Amino acid sequence: MNLSLFLAGRPPLLGALATAFMLGTAPAAQGQAAPKVAPATIRLDGLVTTPRTLTAAELAALPHVEQTTTDKDGKKHVYRGVALRDVLHLAGAPEGKGIHGPVLAEVVLATAADGYQAVFALPEIDADFSPQTILLADQRDGQPLPTHDGPYQLLVPLERKPARWVRQLSGLRVVKVQ
Repeated sequence: MNLSLFLAGRPPLLGALATAFMLGTAPAAQGQAAPKVAPATIRLDGLVTTPRTLTAAELAALPHVEQTTTDKDGKKHVYRGVALRDVLHLAGAPEGKGIHGPVLAEVVLATAADGYQAVFALPEIDADFSPQTILLADQRDGQPLPTHDGPYQLLVPLERKPARWVRQLSGLRVVKVQ
């Protein structure tokens, strides 16, 4: 319903009350936090040699690959992005022959803007251990990711459920499992 048509010819107080009601139903007015929007950067830290924050320009300059995969609703999409292993390489995360012995107890903790987290073992990311490419996507079907998914999303194409497809990715931290 168009509010201005509804209020036409009615007393001004009714318009003020209608506006107050509409503002009062907004999330912030109800004591709820406004939805978080992921930053256009990704923090890389933890057990890496070069902790850093990657910008959108730095990520765009990395080699991109495409993967066709099916989303949680059963729809096929073409995602484009950077291999997670290439991003971790920039921060000096353990890789290749460096993943052995005690390093096998290190994992990557991926964190979303809303605090959602998922864990990835270093061997499942590394090409020496796994043929799978975990993708840090920035596009779907030739377009930037929708706001509720991006600007960055991790995709694990060989998994049956997308529980570790971290949307609005904001950080990657290498930690040791105790």
